[in-house]
Amino acid sequence: MQLLKETTPHPVFSYLIYLGCAIAFCTIPFGSDTGRNLFYVASYISFIAVCLNLKYYFKNKKNLIVPVLFFCVGMGSIFWLQHFKQPGEYINIYRSYMSTGKLQIATAFILLIALNERLCMQRAFIVIALVAGIAVNGYSLYQGLWLDIGRIEINFDRATVAAYLITAINLTMLQAILMLRTKYRIPLYIIGFLVTFSTLVLTGTRAAMLVYPVAVGLSILATKNLISHKHKILLITSVPLLLLASGLVFKSQIEQRIAAFQTDLRLIDQPQTENSIISRISMQIAAIRSGSTAPLGQSAERRGEEIRAMVMHEPHLAGVIPYINVHMHNELLETYSLKGVWGALFLLALYISLFVSSLKPHRNALLLGVTFSLFVYGLSDVIFFSTEGTAIFCLAIVASVLSVKKTSVTQD
Repeated sequence: MQLLKETTPHPVFSYLIYLGCAIAFCTIPFGSDTGRNLFYVASYISFIAVCLNLKYYFKNKKNLIVPVLFFCVGMGSIFWLQHFKQPGEYINIYRSYMSTGKLQIATAFILLIALNERLCMQRAFIVIALVAGIAVNGYSLYQGLWLDIGRIEINFDRATVAAYLITAINLTMLQAILMLRTKYRIPLYIIGFLVTFSTLVLTGTRAAMLVYPVAVGLSILATKNLISHKHKILLITSVPLLLLASGLVFKSQIEQRIAAFQTDLRLIDQPQTENSIISRISMQIAAIRSGSTAPLGQSAERRGEEIRAMVMHEPHLAGVIPYINVHMHNELLETYSLKGVWGALFLLALYISLFVSSLKPHRNALLLGVTFSLFVYGLSDVIFFSTEGTAIFCLAIVASVLSVKKTSVTQD
């Protein structure tokens, strides 16, 4: 039967899938709906390719783990929506998880194709990563330096979302620079890091300023064969110096964010004052408590009622109220508070599988950096609530798989 064929699928499937992903990766950061639609088209083609070659794609069981977990996380959101969705004050929560759930399911099929890919896509990866990185950083610097926008947002309404997208794109671009066959790649990498970190500083997102250098460092340490041990030491030791140089150039922006953080710390014992630290702590406490009352999941409406009742008895948790119809600013706790224990376990399993895949059977430096960023950003925000954030991080994960040699991803 055709479905049981074990022969290599026709390469036209791969070319069409990756073309859609490439255009999506380059256009989604600028708010393009076309990019997101092409991402879906790529997933439809992936689904057809898998159906026509089930035996081929299901042969390597290890390559099924991450795609299956992406599928489970996405379907978990869809099932939760079907059971609890209702019109009203919290409709945007349901709409966001409908969109990101579909993107996660789409990623599952594309990732299954990429993990079993036999075509060499490294040259294409380098070109797309450099094009996307130069375009996004160029536009960001234009907004921050030429238009003098206080906190750049690219084409979104939140600087934090822009910072998350820029992080994933920049990690991908830096890995592409290391893959260039030129004697100037180390100087280019150093310049690239300086420029990309400066772009993140312009978003004013404190988490990005801390997470990005660590993610870059982890990627450098995990890189094999591309650079020598001597060059690894050079790059690692240059990171603090480059951070210092960037800090001197953008001293005023960094000082503003540090001052805001210090103000939040001073006012931490005054819950009635608007304070990002107090708000996040309040949200996480509320998420744990409300999730504990419904371990199998609950509607956003019920969670909202429980949190309001909680605040009535404990006014010091009032910082959660402005975010009650958005999310709880922690990926795992947000998932737990709405989708219950099963949702949180699927998400945690996805994180673990991505980390393990970045180290075994072969190290994948880009996947390690992207996964680290995804996880740490999720400690103070919810990446899988944002359509654009979800799409770019999923595409970066697909790109990381294609960035390594075929033998790294298709072992039986």
